[in-house]
Amino acid sequence: MTINHHPDIATLMAFSAGTLDEPFAAVVATHLAMSEGGRESLRHMNSIGGALLNDEPAADLSDRALSRLMDALDNDDRIEVAQPATAGDDGLPLPLRSYLPGGLDSVRWKWTGPGVGTADLAWSQDGKSRLMLLRVAAGRRVPEHGHGGQELTLILQGAYSDRFGRFAKGDLADHDEDVEHQPIAEPGEDCICLVAVDAKLTFQGRLMRALQPLFGL
Repeated sequence: MTINHHPDIATLMAFSAGTLDEPFAAVVATHLAMSEGGRESLRHMNSIGGALLNDEPAADLSDRALSRLMDALDNDDRIEVAQPATAGDDGLPLPLRSYLPGGLDSVRWKWTGPGVGTADLAWSQDGKSRLMLLRVAAGRRVPEHGHGGQELTLILQGAYSDRFGRFAKGDLADHDEDVEHQPIAEPGEDCICLVAVDAKLTFQGRLMRALQPLFGL
C-alpha cells in the first residue's frame, strides 16, 4: 500500500505535543497506524522536540511538582502513537477499533444526499469537534463545498479524486477554511472515510444550503 498524502506539518506537531482535540488525534493516529512514512516523520519530530527541551535552562520546581506530574499522567486520556497494526477480523487499524467495536459492518448510516451517508462516532469528551464516518457510493460525488474550519479526512476503503489529486486507502487530506473542493469516488468500490471537523461545511449550491440543517453537516 503506497500512501502519498500525510498530515500538514503543523497538524503533526500538534499531535506530537498532545494538543489536538480527540477527533483529530484519532484520525492522525489511525493514519499513522497505516503509514510507516508517517510514523518515521513523527519519530523525527519527537527527537527534535526532545533535543530542544533538553537545551532549555533548568528551572526551580515546587515541592509538589513531581506528585502533580504523576497525577496528570494517571489521568491522561490522550491517544498514543500507534504501532503498525495488522488489521484484525474487523479490518480496522488499532486506534479506530475502540470507536467501532463492531467494525464497519455494524455502522448505521444516515442518508445525507444521493449516494452519500454519514455516521457520527462517540468520543470521550464534549467539544465543538466532530468525529464521523463518510461513505460515498462508487462513482458518486460529494456536493461542492468549503470548510468553516479544519477538516481531516482519512481514506479507509476505496478512493476519491478532487482538484488536489487522488486519495486512496491510508491517504489523509488535511484542509482548512480556505479550501473548496468536490470529491468524486472512484468506480468499483464505495469510498469510506474517517473524518474530523471543527465547523460546519459551506456548500456552494442553493439547494444544498437549504437542506444542510436536515443533513446536520
